[in-house]
Amino acid sequence: MLQRKLKVGYNRAANLIEMMEEHGLISGQRAGRPREVLVSEEELFAFFKETN
Repeated sequence: MLQRKLKVGYNRAANLIEMMEEHGLISGQRAGRPREVLVSEEELFAFFKETN
């Protein structure tokens, strides 16, 4: 889904997923089930403000 939404290739999408996991934004892999989002929308916006 990330590849289609952002129009990026598989490798770039995989790197983005790994970065989001390292930063605690999403859960790790869960045996064929979707990852969980671990932050709220407000926390996500605060995260982006900190990184800019």
